[in-house]
Amino acid sequence: MRIFDWSEWRYLFKHRLGGWFQRANRGWADHDTWSFDHYLAEVMAGGLRKLAEKGHGHPCDFPGEGEGWNAWLLDKADWFEWYHLDEDGCSDDKGWIAPALTQEEKRRRMDAYHAKMERFFNEVLPDFCKYFGNLWD
Repeated sequence: MRIFDWSEWRYLFKHRLGGWFQRANRGWADHDTWSFDHYLAEVMAGGLRKLAEKGHGHPCDFPGEGEGWNAWLLDKADWFEWYHLDEDGCSDDKGWIAPALTQEEKRRRMDAYHAKMERFFNEVLPDFCKYFGNLWD
């Protein structure tokens, strides 16, 4: 049994602790860029939920005013969380990589995933961009 394994300590200091300092300094760490889209989606989901919970303002022309704005924030948070978790794409229980699946089931799951991804890019993100400038408290 080795008490001191330099490779584990190096990983701890370089990636974990170093990443915390990088995030504190500039908002992102070098290792976040590996899947930067997933990192940003995770941050957006958490931030949108916090705005819905603590926010007290909404865009003047938003339908439904405050309640409608909070529902919109939570809906977008759900979408960003879905994107970040990627459960429909690569998880064994929902995705298409499980070896026991039939080809038809894999195809059905892949088609459903791609349809949802298309909706995310063609409907959810344009709507999100429309109100991007209003994401403040």
